[in-house]
Amino acid sequence: MLAFRKLRFCPLQGIGIVETEFACTLSNGRAGFQALMDDAEAFLERRDVPGTTTSQIMIALDEIITNILSHGVRDGEPVVQVELRVADGAVAGQIKDDGIAFDPLQNDEPDTSQSVEDRPIGGLGIHLVRKMMDGLHYDRRHRQNRLQFHKNFAV
Repeated sequence: MLAFRKLRFCPLQGIGIVETEFACTLSNGRAGFQALMDDAEAFLERRDVPGTTTSQIMIALDEIITNILSHGVRDGEPVVQVELRVADGAVAGQIKDDGIAFDPLQNDEPDTSQSVEDRPIGGLGIHLVRKMMDGLHYDRRHRQNRLQFHKNFAV
């Protein structure tokens, strides 16, 4: 997995250099969520990531961050850090949060053969992420959940 280091915080719009990494911290719950999503998408577009890959990354970010904000709350809002890197025909990402310990990859895949009415609620978001990404890895270190992912694309 690609290593990350902080280069700058969002928003990145208006910066006149070609950046290879995106880093943004969300600490006010949903207040900055849309700006984070807009800036991440703009970063991927500036790095010439194909539209289909960008869409898949954006869906993954939306699903994962929404789950953290909805279910990872302890006292107050969880702090969520998003990092993206584009290099050599791949987007690598890492989402860290200080919320409740939770490994989304431990859940069984939902039974999608059942009708919507018969299926239990939940689990489809991470199922989508699993199907769209080329790799996912979870660990918990220093009281933080860390979900890493990558998606390859043709250069």
